[in-house]
Order: sequence, then C-alpha cells, then structure tokens
Amino acid sequence: MSVGSLGAGSGMDLESLVKKMVSAQRDAKVKLYQDKLNGYEAELSALGKVGSAIDSFKSSVDTLNDDTLFTGRDAKIAQAEGEEVISISTDNTASNGSYAIDVNQLAKGSRVMSAPGLFSSADDVITQKDADLTFQAGDNEFTINVKAGTTLSELRNQINTSEDNFGVSANLVDDGNGNLFFTATSAIEGSGNSLKIINSSPITNEAETLNEDSSEEVVADDIEEPEDIAEAEVDELDLPGDDVDFANDGPIPEDEVDEVEVEPVEASAEEITDSSVDNDLAEGNVAADGVNTGLTLDSISTEGVFAGLYTPLGDEARDAVITVDGIQIRNSSNTFDEAVAGLSIEALDVTDKTTRVDISYDQKTVKEAIEEFISSYNELLDLFQASTDKGAVLNGNSMIRNLQSSLSTQLMSSHGKTTGTFTSIFDLGVKMDNTGRLSLNSTKFNSAMDRGFSDIAPLIAGEDGLAKSLENLLDNYTGSGGMTNTLKDSVRDSIDNTEETLEAYEDRMARYEESLREKFTGLDSRLANMNAQGGYLNSVLAKM
Repeated sequence: MSVGSLGAGSGMDLESLVKKMVSAQRDAKVKLYQDKLNGYEAELSALGKVGSAIDSFKSSVDTLNDDTLFTGRDAKIAQAEGEEVISISTDNTASNGSYAIDVNQLAKGSRVMSAPGLFSSADDVITQKDADLTFQAGDNEFTINVKAGTTLSELRNQINTSEDNFGVSANLVDDGNGNLFFTATSAIEGSGNSLKIINSSPITNEAETLNEDSSEEVVADDIEEPEDIAEAEVDELDLPGDDVDFANDGPIPEDEVDEVEVEPVEASAEEITDSSVDNDLAEGNVAADGVNTGLTLDSISTEGVFAGLYTPLGDEARDAVITVDGIQIRNSSNTFDEAVAGLSIEALDVTDKTTRVDISYDQKTVKEAIEEFISSYNELLDLFQASTDKGAVLNGNSMIRNLQSSLSTQLMSSHGKTTGTFTSIFDLGVKMDNTGRLSLNSTKFNSAMDRGFSDIAPLIAGEDGLAKSLENLLDNYTGSGGMTNTLKDSVRDSIDNTEETLEAYEDRMARYEESLREKFTGLDSRLANMNAQGGYLNSVLAKM
C-alpha cells in the first residue's frame, strides 16, 4: 500500500481515506445536478427544433395569406419546347383572355464597314495629327481622342476599351485576298439608331476644294418635277431598316435607277509610269513594306464627302414589329412592356404562323402554395409526435399539446363566406387521415379551381379566412414574445440556476475536503509522535 504525503508520519494511507470520504458526500449529488442540466439542455434543443418548425409552418401560412397569390396571372403559349418565338410575363393587372400574336420583325443594331481596297494592313496609319472621333447611335454618344500615328489595330483596341463606349464593337476582317476590312457594330437597336462615326478634325483633302468659278449655281426652284410620277403608297410602319413592306405585304422593292452611260476616261501609257509609285513613297503615303501611311481619319468616318465607312444594305438599325390581334406594334427593342396592359412580351424569333396566348388566373402557383402548406403542416405534426412520445424529452409539454389541438380545430372550422362555393379547405380536395396528417387530391383540387376560383381567395386569404385565423394563432407562439421563446427562456433560467447551485455545492465540497485534510494532518502528526515515543520506550526496555 502506497502512502501519500498525508499519512507519512503515521504510515497510514490517509490520502485515500480523505478522497473516499469526499466522494461519498459529493459524487451522488453532483450526478443529480449533471443529469438535471443534461435534461434542461435536451429540452432546450427540442424546443429549438419545435420553434423552427413552427416558424417554417408560419411562413407557408403567410404565403397563403397574401392577396396577390390569388390575383396573379399565368400565360400559356402555344409553342413547342426549343422552338420558342415569344416569351411573356404577366402581372395582376392583365386581363384574362386569348391573344393572337405574330412576330414580323426583330429589332437589331447596326453595322458599318470599310470599302474593299481601302485598307491592306492592321498597321495602316489612319491619321497624321491628333483628332477626335465621335460615335453616335440615337441618343447615345461617346468620343475618343485619336493620336497622330495611330494604326488601325491600335484604333480598334482604343474603341473597344473606351470607358464611355455604349456598345460599339470594332473588328478587323481579312478576306485573304489582300483586303482588310474595318467593321464596327452597334448594340443600340431601333429604327433611326444606325451607327454614325464622325471625324471632328478639319477636312484637308484637296478634292474638297471646288473651283467656284467653273461651277454654276443650281436653284432648287429651277428643277421641274415630272407630273407623270404617281404618288407612292406610304405606310407609317415602313421605315428605313425594315425587311418587310407592310403596305404591300411583301419585300420592300429596290429603288429603280435609270442607267446612265458613262464615258470611260482613258489614260495614256505615258501618264501611267512607275514614277507614280516612287512619288507615293517620297510623299510618305506608302511605306516600303506596303503599309499605307497616307490615310486620314476620314477613312474611319461614315459622314462627309470623303467618308471611308458605309452601312451595308440590311445592316441598318431597325425596330421590332409584332402583330397582336391584327394590330401592328413597333418598338425599338424586342421587349414590348406597354403593348398590352399587364403583359411584357419579348420577341424571340420571327414567326411563320400566328401564336396563340391564353391569359388566366395563375392556378399553378396557388396549388404549389397549398402543397407547401400541407407539407409544412405534416412536418410540424411529425415533430410534435416525436417530441412528445413516451420517454421523449417534451413528453407532457402543455404548449405543444395545446397548439396541436388548436391547429386541428382551425382546419376543421368553416372559413370565408358561408354563402360561397367553398366553406373549408377540405372542399378544395384536402384530406385528413386518422393520424391528423393532410394530403391533396389533385383531381378534386383542379375541379374546384375551374368551378370557383374567385371563391378560393375569401376562403383562404380573406379577413375570416383560414390563413388569417392560423396567422393569428401562430403569432402567440412565434416572435420574441411568443410562447416558444418564453418557454426556452424559462429553461435557460433553470440551467443558469442549476449551474449556480452546482458551483456552490462544489465550493462546499472543496471546503469539506480541506477540513478533512486539516483534521487528518493533525492526527497524522500525533500518531507520528506516539510512534516515536513507543520506539523510545521499546529501546529503553530492551536495555534493561
């Protein structure tokens, strides 16, 4: 037997004796406190789960209690999946009914490009002096400053990276035959919004200087208009950029231009010599490597006499055009927000036949909300059952028992107008089994929707509706002042009190152990003295 410091004098294991005496007093009582704390913690956790389930159920009730749930509209479009030509979103101001919609034309932006032979290399220098280049499309505009010596490639990057760029994309396209094309595409849609590129620098091309002495002034009044030209049919939908002639229901005919015979100008062989190339090199127009350095910024302009860019036929910006019930509607974008009240129509593709659209109450969303309500209610019921079963931590909890009974009563009660088509949620196809769980008969529900949709809102979301009654009931259990949180606060208080009591008891046991040590230390000392005296007497007696 080992002997600790306590008992060293007497030779007795007093240390073990003290620990056993303290354990006999402490362990059983401390275990009671710990079990009590564990029970409170388990109860608090269970109440937390119940509170979360009640909050979730209340969210589904709040969804049902929203009037807009029963005023929403749904658009059913007769189009195959993957072949959509229109997309429609609705609000509760849309009128129920059917619409016949055609997409005649999609809105698009514009594109400009350079003429063949104007550029031959991305290194072509397009200006010999600083100048501003302005890009316009409708009300949109931005300007970049082009430095002297800027190449075609550098200009492209400058345009595409401009912070003020409203949607212009510049590109360079090589046709493989020695021609490099500069193109610029604008994302701004709508008739009249075709891209314009304007060179703000003074025009210095010698060709602009006209000999005023050799020209004759032509007065507009002196030009006689032929009398035999019939007035052309005009349709307000036929604007520049359209692909369809809405007045004549066919493609817009090309303008007829009288052919004018032009006498070719012949140059003598003496006038065409290799010296012209030498002159270009000498004047700095063409570098030795073939790069054109004699261009002006007009080559990247769409405006003016010497503009180098043009808009190809069919690349003009144009409107979107749809026909709704025989009425043609034009818009600068493919989304028509104001064409039909309550509808937002997006044109996706040109149609070759009329598309039928049916607008009706959004029964699908209502059904989904009721299904979510049923699912949430069943989850709450299952949790109540598991939490209050025999041996469960919340067995006998009065709050859960009262809430479960109140919910069942509310479901079984009549709601809404007593003279309406429906008086309870069970008239809509909801069923309750012998365990209290709910389910939905879809066939009966759909039939009820068709039979009296307008009577469903008062039944569920009306002033005396089911959702309103349930919401008032659940308000007593949710929120900071609800019964659930009040009960959890009570459990927390019990935990705090028990922990304080346990701590006080542990302090008392520590003092008890200290007093035992003091007593046994004195006993050990006296026993040590007695042992010493006994040894002395034994030694004296042995000598006699």
